[in-house]
Amino acid sequence: MKRIIGCIGLLFLLIPFQIKAILCKNEDKVKYQALANNITTSYTYQEENGTISFQIILSNIYDRFTIKDVKNGVTYPYRGSELIIANLSPNTSYRFDVYMEDLYCKDELLYSHYVNTPPYNPYYQDPVCQGMENNALCQKWTNITLSYDEFKKKVEGLKQPTEKPTEEKSKEDVKGIYDYILELYLDYYYIVLPIFIIGGIFIIYRYNKKNDLF
Repeated sequence: MKRIIGCIGLLFLLIPFQIKAILCKNEDKVKYQALANNITTSYTYQEENGTISFQIILSNIYDRFTIKDVKNGVTYPYRGSELIIANLSPNTSYRFDVYMEDLYCKDELLYSHYVNTPPYNPYYQDPVCQGMENNALCQKWTNITLSYDEFKKKVEGLKQPTEKPTEEKSKEDVKGIYDYILELYLDYYYIVLPIFIIGGIFIIYRYNKKNDLF
């Protein structure tokens, strides 16, 4: 008897799902899924005093659709063809699930839209970035996890190598007297060298002749 009662109870539990499956036809779900897929997403941002907040815009929303912000756990019923969700964070991935408010297809997940907000560098306009605008550390959409002091020290450290070669080059440009003598010899060796050779031969000749007299 208990077994029969259990089966009847299970049957009553399954009836709503069976009715829903019958009334929410596959062709209806396919149509709603196509409409959910046609929703477009975009974002804008507001920047103020080194902070930024994003607005995500979902457009072309079919009436009777419900949008769920999965990350924040907020559900937005249909309020027109466009939904604007404000005060969102940078460098964050958001997922928006689309459901149908139809009685028979209610709670059917139709499509999921993903929007990733870019990272934001609060120091990109700092004076230390002057002349370093092309470096990743000084660009607006860079993920910076450093404190301001760490950031400043790192950027200033990148500037130093560009200054040292100039100092070394100036030291190399200072020539000594031997450098000038060598350059003079290399420029006029074809005149100086024969004079040295002839002079050397003459000195050797005089030396040998002097020794012959003794």
